[in-house]
Amino acid sequence: MIVRRYIVRDMPEAVMSIRKDLGKDAVILSTKKVRVKKWLGLRWQTRLEVTAAVGGDIPLHHRDAARAQAKAPVPPVTAVTAVTTVEEDAGPSAGTLERAGVQGADQDFGSALASAFDAYQTATKAVHPDGPASDVHDVLRELASLKAMIAGQQKAGMPSPTVSECVEFLRDQGIEVAQAQAWVDRALVGGHEGLPLAAALAKVNEVILSDLADFASPLPIGQNSRVVAFVGPTGVGKTTSIAKIAALHVLAGQRKVGLLTTDTFRIAAVEQLRTYADILDIPLVVVDDESRAAAALEQLSGCDLILIDTAGRNFRNAQTVRYTEQLLAKLAPDETILVASLTAKANDLDDLIRVCEPIRVDKFLFTKYDETNSIGSIPRLLTKYRRPLSYVTTGQNVPDDIDMLAVDEILSKWLGGRTDE
Repeated sequence: MIVRRYIVRDMPEAVMSIRKDLGKDAVILSTKKVRVKKWLGLRWQTRLEVTAAVGGDIPLHHRDAARAQAKAPVPPVTAVTAVTTVEEDAGPSAGTLERAGVQGADQDFGSALASAFDAYQTATKAVHPDGPASDVHDVLRELASLKAMIAGQQKAGMPSPTVSECVEFLRDQGIEVAQAQAWVDRALVGGHEGLPLAAALAKVNEVILSDLADFASPLPIGQNSRVVAFVGPTGVGKTTSIAKIAALHVLAGQRKVGLLTTDTFRIAAVEQLRTYADILDIPLVVVDDESRAAAALEQLSGCDLILIDTAGRNFRNAQTVRYTEQLLAKLAPDETILVASLTAKANDLDDLIRVCEPIRVDKFLFTKYDETNSIGSIPRLLTKYRRPLSYVTTGQNVPDDIDMLAVDEILSKWLGGRTDE
């Protein structure tokens, strides 16, 4: 037999869809109110769930009882949604699920089939109080078998709506599905599957922080680090981030700061950094050839902290990476910080880190935190590459828009189940 489920606004819409799909002799088996997800599960709306079957599959003397049940008044339901239909699977010898027209034994459809089973039992008892006729008995036995199969699959570990919602949320945040699934499975084990999305994400955050351990706390430039290099592709905000860090140290008044730039490829790059140096009243040395690296450091010998702005070029080009590697070998920085934009795609960030493997990267600095709602790249990269977070930039203002955020502060944006607030 073919059983189909419809999620509709009201009964007239259900009748039109049922007649179109199953014919004018189709029989409505059950109706009930349900709540459906809208906007990636962030909103819920009330709909009417109607389960129907092809009329020819049901004995004639039971159709009247089913139709009588369908005539019961249904409270009006407002708002608009698309009709969701469970289509027939025509695969031969595929078992009970396929014979019932089911493509996936999910939890919602299991509820629909259970309702259909109960409806058949009620109709049968009304017509045959002493027991069902043989043909109806076959239908009941088929539905009972299907109901038991779905219940067994659900108990065997089929993902609950909460699990799937969490995985989908993390995927949208830039986390690979495999990693998201692993975190969610650990977070929601032991009876937490039915939690609301916000509460479930709080459990996921605990698992992530546990995995990060010491990397969950920000690690700014160390007190004993004198030469610090910043590397990264063009356009990520590397020069502005260096100016912010320099300004913070100048305002603190504890270390004498000097700037060194090798970015002579980008138009006005030197002038931009020179403007910041003039405002902060700190020295700036330009290195246009790696052979002058040692002499440049000597010019800044009186500085307690030297911040190096390397050329922001295409890091997909192997020659760029080799040049940067050779330059840093001459400068011998105590720390090398990779600057990456949170607006970049996850695959691009992974590619950037991969090609920078010849360069010893000690920490991450993430820019454009204020320009995106997807912050999953932070816990993902810290966990995957085991490097700490140094700073996060939150705007263009120098020196205000830079911060040292712990990962739990960053992940707190998830706790409402959304990140656009």
